[in-house]
Amino acid sequence: MTSQYLADTAAAEGDAWAAATPDFAALRQEGLRQLERLAGPGWTDFNAHDPGITILEQVCYALTDLSYRSGHALADLLGAQDGFEASIPTPAVILPTQPVTTLDLRKVVMDVPGVKNAWIEVIDAASARFDAETRELSYTAGRDARAEAADLSPNVSEVRVRGLLGVRIEKPDPFVFPDLGNVGAEVARRLHACRGLGQDFAAIEVLGQQSIRLGATIEIGAVEDAAALLAGIYQRIATCLSPPVAFHSLKQMLARGRRVDEIFEGPRLDHGFIDTDELARARRLDSLRISDLIQAIMTTPGVVAVKSIHFLVGDDSALTPSKEWLRVIDADKTPWFDIKRSRIVLEKNRLQVDERVKDSAIELYRKAMQAAGPALVAAATRDLHPPPGRDRQVANYHSVLEQFPVVYGIGPAGLPDSATPERKALARQLKAYLMFYDQLLANQFAQVANVARLFSFHDDSTDSYFAQPVPDDGTLGLDAVRKSAPADHRRLLQRLVEDPSDGNDKAGARRRNRFLDHLLARFGEQFGDYALMQSGTDAPAGTTPDEQLARDKRAFLRNSARIGRARGTAFNYLEPASDDNLSGLELALRCKLGVHEADERFYLVEHVLLRPLQGDTYQRAPLLRAAQMRDPYSLQITLVFPDGPVRYLNRRGFVEQTVRDETPAHLHAHVVWLGRAEMQDFATAHLRWLQQWREQRRAELGL
Repeated sequence: MTSQYLADTAAAEGDAWAAATPDFAALRQEGLRQLERLAGPGWTDFNAHDPGITILEQVCYALTDLSYRSGHALADLLGAQDGFEASIPTPAVILPTQPVTTLDLRKVVMDVPGVKNAWIEVIDAASARFDAETRELSYTAGRDARAEAADLSPNVSEVRVRGLLGVRIEKPDPFVFPDLGNVGAEVARRLHACRGLGQDFAAIEVLGQQSIRLGATIEIGAVEDAAALLAGIYQRIATCLSPPVAFHSLKQMLARGRRVDEIFEGPRLDHGFIDTDELARARRLDSLRISDLIQAIMTTPGVVAVKSIHFLVGDDSALTPSKEWLRVIDADKTPWFDIKRSRIVLEKNRLQVDERVKDSAIELYRKAMQAAGPALVAAATRDLHPPPGRDRQVANYHSVLEQFPVVYGIGPAGLPDSATPERKALARQLKAYLMFYDQLLANQFAQVANVARLFSFHDDSTDSYFAQPVPDDGTLGLDAVRKSAPADHRRLLQRLVEDPSDGNDKAGARRRNRFLDHLLARFGEQFGDYALMQSGTDAPAGTTPDEQLARDKRAFLRNSARIGRARGTAFNYLEPASDDNLSGLELALRCKLGVHEADERFYLVEHVLLRPLQGDTYQRAPLLRAAQMRDPYSLQITLVFPDGPVRYLNRRGFVEQTVRDETPAHLHAHVVWLGRAEMQDFATAHLRWLQQWREQRRAELGL
């Protein structure tokens, strides 16, 4: 249930409710029809003077008020009550995901200050070799390729670990952004915070910059500001060498005709939104042509012709024109327009424009490029929010006694002091009779007022039906006809409205579970299998199985946005593991399996992190003996569960099926069960391995 849903459907639902709800006249007519059917012609003539008809009319009037309040917009019924609106995930919370594709990863990298562009490459290199005869894996990297190929026998094959990615980063113009800091380290932090499960970043490289120096003579028309024209030429040349990818605001993306789900697809960024189509077209240049530069320069307003243009080669003291029309860009570099060492001359009618405009043009260029750079966007402007709900005071109920004619003596005016005791007793008797209807109506108003609690996954109570005393400021004299004391009345009413047939708490918890099932279905989830596996033995003391089931459902719903966003995301191994630093799959399994206690915790091991590394080349023994498969590293995970806790007793099949259901489809999951002693040894070794891995990787990344 998102806030966008509330905003889009509230008005339609209100109109539909109003159309389907009978008005006072229809309710009165239906009441009369029922009276005619039950009482027949001998009891009353059904005219307005009959007290029974008066009672019917007052109840019908109260029902129209209940109908009106129930038809308020959902934002009013839910959003204005107990902060319920704040718990509804907005589009920017529920729709984005952690990176899934290489384009998603590019967006994350480009969101880092100091990055102009980035490219993600799949690494396809031999990491080990497998001997099918001995079932051994050995290290290969670092050896001479020819010698390695000669060593391969028919039984030996190369193992290329899948899931490894390389990142190449383009820095912006150093003249425009001179002090960028350690860009590579910040990129590593961002990427590992959203690393995909079963993936790793084997290399993060900040590309060098290949200086491009140009000499050109350009014919211009009649312009007022030659410096501004020259700055425009500089900008178009720089854009031709390195096309920028723009960040857009939410308003701009909507103006482009993008749907809300399209806009928020992919990772959430600090600088706004990147158009996926634009990003896909922003490819890295491997060569630069003179013809492309001419075309870019000619788009500058005021340029008439490019009389001559060429690359400049040589050192700073002796730059000379080159005859080449194509400049190849080095594989480990990106092109950079060296504006200060370029010689671009402007002419008009064969007269050369004063060269002193160059200094002004360079400064204008620098300011324009800085202004065009990405800027942080406030979080509030990167999201859509529903209109705020109005607190309609739905629970406020006025007794039907207040609407009766004064002659009845049961309203605020009461009876005169001169009334006989018998007359006063009759008035109290009528009040007691009407209390039955009054209390039902007051409870219905309370039920509508508490609808937000029913659909909340933060309210831990088992109440599913709600009651409230019929309000009386002392003028109606209701305390005289109530059996219970005023202090106990509300508690007694609450006990009465819940189904007493199977215990109040049990019935309420079951009804609450049905509401939670509705909310789970909105996220495409269900706890049906988990409910069937409950025995009650693993529930905390004093908690029924239904209450524990409701708690587990609420825990899942509270984490639903995080689980949906990071279902395929691994934990950040650059930081210590914790409840806030764990994979999306682990979080989903904890919620789906109801894991709460420390002795119920399980471990997730990504095989890609066990791959051969550069230091393994010095090992004398094979990397792995008696290997169960040729490639034990690629796209595989192992979940290690303790065999002892009651939660897993006789539930192995359910646990393993849940693991298969929740694991991303491209990964193969292994499940291992260990006894208490084995689990302790594994936990100790796993902690030591993670610490060593973290220290090594942080050192490699310069963190």
